[in-house]
Amino acid sequence: MIERIILFKLNDSSERDALAAESLELLSKFPDIDELSVGVPADASSEKSWDLSIVIGFANVALLTKVLESTQWEAYFEGVMKDRFAVVKAWSFERL
Repeated sequence: MIERIILFKLNDSSERDALAAESLELLSKFPDIDELSVGVPADASSEKSWDLSIVIGFANVALLTKVLESTQWEAYFEGVMKDRFAVVKAWSFERL
């Protein structure tokens, strides 16, 4: 299992809950995503750095690449997220 972990610091943190719900709704429609988790900070320390987390599970790296290069991902990232975040960080890990 490959996990893609994406963290966002939003321009306007008051959008956090609505954006989390919208992200969960849209990303859950992607056919090659096996697992999906959207979260918000659970403590003050996390909230200082990040507003939103998205963790996506894929069966393999090929499916991760397929999704990240898809027009559906581009529509989500450029359409929904663009101009709504100040910082984004993303990493991929293989689950052991």
